[in-house]
Amino acid sequence: MSEIRYAADKPKDCRYCYFWGGKKKGCELGEDKCYYILPPEEPKKEKSPCGGCPYAKNHPCIGFCMVKLMKKGDAK
Repeated sequence: MSEIRYAADKPKDCRYCYFWGGKKKGCELGEDKCYYILPPEEPKKEKSPCGGCPYAKNHPCIGFCMVKLMKKGDAK
């Protein structure tokens, strides 16, 4: 279960927030729709061995690894 993350500029107390409507009204947006809630973090993707290969964008590997060949050519 993910924890709720808030932006760094969130006031420490809701009374100091722009959307605070007073003691009777409370937050005008509601706790679940707080202005300072950040979207959930996306899981980090593992790097593909074909990362950076111009041939991997539209098609899978074409029989031999172009990345390895390109790196060998850069070393010369």
